Amino acid sequence: MFGYVAEPAGGATGGVLLLPTIFGVNEFARQYANMLADAGMTCAVWDINSGLPLTTDYPECIKRARTLTDESVADMVSAWIDAMLGEFGVTSVAVLGFCIGGRFALLQSARDDRLKACAMAYPSIESPRLPNQGQDALALAAKIDCPVHLLRPGNDHVTNPETYEVLTRALLTRSSPTTVQIHPAAEHGFMHRKTPEANVAATSLASPQMIAFLKACLA
Repeated sequence: MFGYVAEPAGGATGGVLLLPTIFGVNEFARQYANMLADAGMTCAVWDINSGLPLTTDYPECIKRARTLTDESVADMVSAWIDAMLGEFGVTSVAVLGFCIGGRFALLQSARDDRLKACAMAYPSIESPRLPNQGQDALALAAKIDCPVHLLRPGNDHVTNPETYEVLTRALLTRSSPTTVQIHPAAEHGFMHRKTPEANVAATSLASPQMIAFLKACLA
């Protein structure tokens, strides 16, 4: 198991498994984990690259991501949840995903009834699905039992508006709560992109509400 763990000084009963972007356990992922720990939650960041050196080379990150199957990711993510509920000593776990991690958070939440919450920021849901993506994330969204918090940017070059609409409709068929934040001027990846100003403004609103959602669900 490869990743990064941030814990409050006095420990915590609630934990968040962070599923990062294709850039893995980079500075943004670690800082966000630290921020969640400061808010009183244990946060583990799954290393999407399984210990490979960090890189900012986008084509290389895409190449690595294309080797991940939904089945292999499910095994790795489940192992992290097992560890959090076991050796980490937390009693409730939520999942938080950014970009590609957002899609994996959706898939895990549909199969794992141990999760108390699912938060997704601009989940990367390509249409049509990529060859390594064996599961239909949009169809599975309706099977999620826990509360869901979704951040949707208006300028998303990965997930198109029609896909977001299908995802939202699926989530709203459930009996569990669904929160959807739409930031019309923000871009895909806005929480880790400092420009344009619309990304910064969206983050200043979105991040505190996401953290509050996770804390409430894990209480």
